Amino acid sequence: MRRIRVAAAVLLIALAGCQSDQDTASEGDTGQGLTAIKVGDVDGSPSAFLTFGVQKGFFTAHGLDVEVVPQQGGAAIVPGLVSGDLQIGGSNVVSIFLARGRNLPVKIIAPGTSVGDDPAKDFAAVVVAGDSPIRTGRDLAGKTIGVNTLQNVNDVVIKSYLEAQGADVNSVRLTEMPFPTMLPAINQHRVDAALVIEPFATIAQNQGARVLFRPYVEAMPNLAIGTYSATEQYIRENPQVVKSFRDGLAETAAYVAEHPDEFRTALTTIAKVAPDLASKVNLPVWRSEMDTASLEFFADRMVRYGLVSAKPDVAAALA
Repeated sequence: MRRIRVAAAVLLIALAGCQSDQDTASEGDTGQGLTAIKVGDVDGSPSAFLTFGVQKGFFTAHGLDVEVVPQQGGAAIVPGLVSGDLQIGGSNVVSIFLARGRNLPVKIIAPGTSVGDDPAKDFAAVVVAGDSPIRTGRDLAGKTIGVNTLQNVNDVVIKSYLEAQGADVNSVRLTEMPFPTMLPAINQHRVDAALVIEPFATIAQNQGARVLFRPYVEAMPNLAIGTYSATEQYIRENPQVVKSFRDGLAETAAYVAEHPDEFRTALTTIAKVAPDLASKVNLPVWRSEMDTASLEFFADRMVRYGLVSAKPDVAAALA
């Protein structure tokens, strides 16, 4: 996190110069009448969803040549937006609010991943080893949980669950690690639990891990977790690219909703999920409009759990 803060500060100082280069690069013609853009997204279901839309041609149909750049987490994507290495980034709500609180000029342009109201269908899970003595939120007191990024959406949903269980929200330690390394860390008892998203959640269960709780739905039914964002300058100077990206996202979301099995099959190549596991993967919900109730939930909880001192301005964060 310290490295990210330092990088973000340096990038902010260099913003004016970097973005002049960004605009030229992002608006480059591919020679096929398409605008080439790089979009960072979180490794797992989020980046797989975007890659699926690219493969189906939904973005090409709107004049975009989208290169998907998988990332470890939302916090790592924001510096890429500010530097111009990425034109658009898939992140979580908390990362965007934190970035804006540090005066980084990013805004939400479209919704990303959400969940429904059934915990059993949540695409995230906090898992423990099959032989772990941990059974409830109270059992997590004093324990270590692996998460993909620190000071993030993970803090909010884990602490929300602990609070609902009557446990001390500050009684757990979070440690950062990539999703693929979490299951070995659990099995080797280097961490006591881990918050994983699909397809890693299904893979973990197939290898003997046990689901302790479903963090997103437990935090709030129908919670919107993900967003797509860009810098304010990029949004202002490239309105047609932003609109085209939104349209491509909406078509991808509608298609996945109507053809979930096709998307699960695509996971075997996009995310290297074994065919027998792909059919069991819980899919996120992708919506066409950003859910402001979810934004308000995160803004309130960020203050409540000490991630910020003042509530983020929800309206100002939306492009």
